[in-house]
Amino acid sequence: MSNSLAIAAVTSTLRYVLDTAIGGTHPGSVGGAQVTTLRPDRIIGDDLAHASGVNLFLYLVTPNATWRGRDLPSRGDDGTVLRSPVTALDLHYLITCYGQDSALEGQRLLGRALDALAVTPVLGPDVVAAAVQEYGAADETAFLKDADLADQIESVRMSPATMSVDDLSKVWSVFPQSPYLLSVGYTAGVVLLTGDATARRALPVSRRAISVAPAGAPRLFSLDTAPPGAVVRAGSVLSLRGERLLGATTQVRIGPVRLPVRPDATPTTVTVSLDAGVPAGLHPVQVLQLEPAGAPGPSSPRIVATSNRLPVTVRPTVVRVTVGTADLLVVLDPPLFAGQGATVSLTRLDSAATTATTATSVTSVTSAPDELSFAVPPVRRGAPPLTSVDLPRRAIPDGRWLVRVRVDGVESVPELVDGVYQAPAVTLPVP
Repeated sequence: MSNSLAIAAVTSTLRYVLDTAIGGTHPGSVGGAQVTTLRPDRIIGDDLAHASGVNLFLYLVTPNATWRGRDLPSRGDDGTVLRSPVTALDLHYLITCYGQDSALEGQRLLGRALDALAVTPVLGPDVVAAAVQEYGAADETAFLKDADLADQIESVRMSPATMSVDDLSKVWSVFPQSPYLLSVGYTAGVVLLTGDATARRALPVSRRAISVAPAGAPRLFSLDTAPPGAVVRAGSVLSLRGERLLGATTQVRIGPVRLPVRPDATPTTVTVSLDAGVPAGLHPVQVLQLEPAGAPGPSSPRIVATSNRLPVTVRPTVVRVTVGTADLLVVLDPPLFAGQGATVSLTRLDSAATTATTATSVTSVTSAPDELSFAVPPVRRGAPPLTSVDLPRRAIPDGRWLVRVRVDGVESVPELVDGVYQAPAVTLPVP
């Protein structure tokens, strides 16, 4: 890969190839011709008005179609740099030849330029190194000493571009004050720019382990609750069915938490109980098989096989609501973990009308006369889990309210009383 000087290094190498071609003795040589890297409108300036030469101008840069899909992700899920990002580019050049028209100097120079690029279609390490040596001593191009284009994994290749009259007119229209001069297009690719981000280096392998297990990884077919169809919450029991589920040590991963399976597990069915450590939300469920306990190596057993994943929605639960002097304490299960926020909703169960106010600790938003909603900020990273939420008492009018909570887009399910959702509820003021 190359550093950020690769684009300028390609232009300088092309300049070197063309400069070498038009110099020296050859049939039809044009004396005094030079190679420049100017904007085309600068060619007709006073300093070059009576000169002859070849001008090389980079007018367009596009992503390389072949390498564009080969670049692997450069960052992990947590944003850590896994590998330096690579930008693959094609450089589009306009080669303009000019000189005394009556002597056909522009056409003679064009012939030499095309012949040079046919002889040297690949800008290999030797050509790049020669260009760096030629121009690296000049003050304007001394930066070339720091270019590493010669070390790029793939050499830059030159190919003529098919440019119609319409294409040429569009390019030259960018320079409205410049008359058209004899020009051809060339594409240089691929140029691989490597980002300056420092990738995380993996630690060396500390040991090699060989595990013997049944052929094929564990596979999950279905997931259900016990009893079937029940709401999944903290304390629920999940029943996983599949094949080859049982290993030397079997665990079930639900979101960020790994749980042991129950002792009645079989190769086709394993059950697991959710504890309060499983956050509320939508999570993938996966069976893990670990190496046998007591195996040599680190204290944490190594995972030797994993199953496919099935989704499960873990719903939050409002355990109870306690009315205090200045606030209402809403106890949640499971608690809110780092990064998780919540929205507590109150729905009036009686017919009285009210108007909500705004508290200082949380924000109360009235979406309808009989609805209140309180937004709880996300728990800070590194803070302990939040087991309860405080709601300002003065923001809640008197009456009987049904209490619900939404965490990460998943809402708690209220309980039916006489066929109507009436619990958990709170009555204000307390009777």
